[in-house]
Amino acid sequence: MKKDSIYAWGPDFGSTPNREVREVSPDLIEDYLTIYLNAYPAFKNIGDEGREKYRKRYLNSMANDKNITFCGLFEDGTLIALMKLIDFSMNAFGKMQPAVGLMSLAVHPMHKKKGAGRDMVRFFEKYVKDTGALVAMLLPFRIDFYKKMGYGYGSKLEEYRIPTVNLPNFPDTSNIEFLSAEDLPEILRFQAEFASKNHGMLEKFEDEIRDMKDDSDSRRIGYIKDGKIKGYAIYNFVSESDVNYTLNRIEVNELTYESPEVLRALLGFLRNQSDLAQTIVIRTGEEDFYHILPSAQDTSGNYIDFGFLQTNIGAIGTMYKIVDVKHFVSATAYRKFIPQNVSVKFGYYDEFEHVDKSISIGFETCNGQKRACWHVLDDNAPCDVTAKCKLSDLSSLFMGSCKLSSLVRLGSMTLSDNEYEDILDALFYCKQKPWTNTDY
Repeated sequence: MKKDSIYAWGPDFGSTPNREVREVSPDLIEDYLTIYLNAYPAFKNIGDEGREKYRKRYLNSMANDKNITFCGLFEDGTLIALMKLIDFSMNAFGKMQPAVGLMSLAVHPMHKKKGAGRDMVRFFEKYVKDTGALVAMLLPFRIDFYKKMGYGYGSKLEEYRIPTVNLPNFPDTSNIEFLSAEDLPEILRFQAEFASKNHGMLEKFEDEIRDMKDDSDSRRIGYIKDGKIKGYAIYNFVSESDVNYTLNRIEVNELTYESPEVLRALLGFLRNQSDLAQTIVIRTGEEDFYHILPSAQDTSGNYIDFGFLQTNIGAIGTMYKIVDVKHFVSATAYRKFIPQNVSVKFGYYDEFEHVDKSISIGFETCNGQKRACWHVLDDNAPCDVTAKCKLSDLSSLFMGSCKLSSLVRLGSMTLSDNEYEDILDALFYCKQKPWTNTDY
């Protein structure tokens, strides 16, 4: 929630009336750090030096970050759990929309297994709905925990670990230049532009920007044209051997591009570094990335039955939940569907609330346009077909993370009339699955 807005904090936890959620103020920083450092101990110095580092960071964030809010769950006045809410700007089918991310959910070691985590998630979703955000999103520490609460999978992030020389060759890299700290404002400008053109992408928020400012180890290159960045890559060299300094790999942390030509030029530059790094690691949400590689086989040498060679590994990151389905449809009325006139009733099971719900949606060809629009129908409106599924799967479908036909084929969705499967599958086709490399 933004610091200059007003939000009605208060208890709303059913069987636990002695609990409430409110903003964590700076005077509670020590209690906050105790819970946070115990919940996320890996790779952290939890001694005095490490504690001081996080104390300075979070006090600064509490005072200055407009899009980050520190929330605490209090039981009888004692802080027992915490989380951060991130107000994101997210591309939803070509338009930037508000979305909220859940970050750093943590429960005090002495208060685990008491439903505190679920209470925090319940408040998170209430906030998403109250503020009119399009979708709730998170990076799961445990996928099953959130799946049971109605969160659907986003698209996969694909990690390619391939010989550097197997990147596509691009002879003209004359537009590639090294970027410095002074170029950060221009990098952020282009990243926002990149986000505005790619479904699911988020504009960078304060934590990311702060980390970029503090990062003096990474190398940054940009494709420059007419004095403007049209794409950039951020990468590091990593040693592959303790005894041979000439064995290295390149790890690409971020890759953005305005056009195929810019992408090929950036990849061509990285390919030219094969004398310094024999291997390159690229993580991307482009599900067909392997098609541009001269050889898509990765360095593992892994052979998979029956006659398949490993190309990459995939990972689930962002999970989405549409907490107000009617609002989601209304707020994305601009979404382009193929010309079709059909009405569908979606009956879905809300896993968190343990209740059956439904929404009726009409698809109608827009006047004078080669596309259809969708809108919410009255609850009792007659529909051509009924689809039944869980809210988690409905969230994935509506976000474009999966195909409707796949849900039907795999048994996660049923249709009252299977003759409509091809029609609905074509309607919900999304040319780009939602993906983002934002860490929150």
